[in-house]
Amino acid sequence: MDTVKFVHCADIHLDAPIRDNGIGTYSDIRRKDIRNAFLRILDTVKQENAQLLLISGDFFEQKTTGKSTMEWLYMMLSQLQVPVVIIPGNHDPYILNSWYRCWEWPSNVTVLTPENPSLIIEELNLHIYGMGFSTYKEDAPDLSVVSPPVKDKFNIFMFHGTLDMNFTNQAYKPVTSADLERLGYDYYALGHFHRSCSEYPLKNAYNPGSPEPLGFDEQGVHGIFLVTMRKEYNRVVTEVSKIKTANRQYHDTVLDVTGCKTLDEVKIRILALLEGFDPERDIIRIKLKGRTGFSLEEEVLSTFISQDWLYLRIDNETRKAFDLEELLLDNSLAGAFAREMKKLIDQAREELEGDPENKDLQQKEEKLDLALSFGLEALSTGRIEWPGEF
Repeated sequence: MDTVKFVHCADIHLDAPIRDNGIGTYSDIRRKDIRNAFLRILDTVKQENAQLLLISGDFFEQKTTGKSTMEWLYMMLSQLQVPVVIIPGNHDPYILNSWYRCWEWPSNVTVLTPENPSLIIEELNLHIYGMGFSTYKEDAPDLSVVSPPVKDKFNIFMFHGTLDMNFTNQAYKPVTSADLERLGYDYYALGHFHRSCSEYPLKNAYNPGSPEPLGFDEQGVHGIFLVTMRKEYNRVVTEVSKIKTANRQYHDTVLDVTGCKTLDEVKIRILALLEGFDPERDIIRIKLKGRTGFSLEEEVLSTFISQDWLYLRIDNETRKAFDLEELLLDNSLAGAFAREMKKLIDQAREELEGDPENKDLQQKEEKLDLALSFGLEALSTGRIEWPGEF
């Protein structure tokens, strides 16, 4: 066979522990979203006439997945008329009580493990080698154990871990593109990071990301890869396309409410911002910034606005407004404090203008600005109300 077509997915995280938002059904709805994303993956395999499904780790949550989910999985996977190849990830590692060991999987499913790391599918002219997790945390892998590519076959290397990221204590099976390239495989089916990536130094390495986003650090469109490999003149040509599978989309937005004189004006600005979003699809977190002359109560705003949304959270990070120009001319203690702080802030801004990308200088300016606000608030009210962390 000179062509093979398959679906590559990873990081599905069935039965993921999702924190509730105060509405009792939210976590249940989100877990159903994950199942529905998986069903879309299976539908894609059927609709695109794919010959194979690859799942590159973190298929489910070992610590929270129960028998009912495994029974559902057995039923869904057994209906698929193509081979399914899985490697364990760091959330579903191949430990002693793993579902990969203790559960009977359908006959079309193969789990690649340290004992049985490779598979040849003759009818697809395909060789697959898998390297997943056997514990919840693993360091750099021993790639010398990887079997070499099989001549005249398509060769796929499935890997769950960290590629080309300079992590230290946070690394999970760290490797580099150069490490993998030396293996000589035709396609590297990656998993672990939830953001899709197809632009590694290793040109035939692909990470689809999570098919359903799981948090605000997973923004953007989420899905899977549909891959076609074919042999042309003794070389393998690969075509990869992204297919959307997600039910929801996360959005982290900032809204400046400087100039608003009443709570109603703030509500109007929030509603205007939300006009571009879909209540049935989008999960929203709004951070209110700027300076106001009145107190903002997050609960009042959230209760008023979030009724029609699955999840809409409002974080108040505004600061109290002061007439700085007037204070600079004032002979009071607050005026003297404002003048001294303005000198420091102006100096920090001059330094930042000379080196605008310097993170330390950016933080210095921000902290001085916060110190001015906190100091004036303390001098004015005798206390400081701070909504976040300093």
